[in-house]
Amino acid sequence: MVVTAISPWIVASDADGLLSFLTDVLGAQEVGRAPGPDGRVGHAETVVGGTTLVVMDAHEGWTPQPTLLRVRVDDLEVVVAATEAAGGRVVTPPTPLPQGVVGARVLDPWGNLWWLEQQVDDVPVDELLRRLSDADAVTVVAAYESSLDTEMRRRA
Repeated sequence: MVVTAISPWIVASDADGLLSFLTDVLGAQEVGRAPGPDGRVGHAETVVGGTTLVVMDAHEGWTPQPTLLRVRVDDLEVVVAATEAAGGRVVTPPTPLPQGVVGARVLDPWGNLWWLEQQVDDVPVDELLRRLSDADAVTVVAAYESSLDTEMRRRA
């Protein structure tokens, strides 16, 4: 077991499928799993980028609880393409952002919303503040945030 300061839990409708997705798309390393009384995934731990995610199947009568998570990736385009190939969809296309990352948001088939970020530049705070006051950057950030707003309202 890998203990991290925060370990998000995802209660899924198909934990086994989600764990495979995490391995195939994000390179997760499954640490272990234990079956529940019904034989489905009662508790599984997988590590993505140094953070432990706990995944389990929703019990009968439970509503699956998807989550929103940010993950740094080495190759954003590859992860976005792999997400789509695995049945996910792009919520926010890859977008260069003022803080020195290219960001995208994808929704996996279980309803989890992933903020994907690839670091492309180290931006000091004073430069970030300058960039954030630039009219073009304001437009880019507004469009980036608008796609999130659209997705969150779709869920309501």
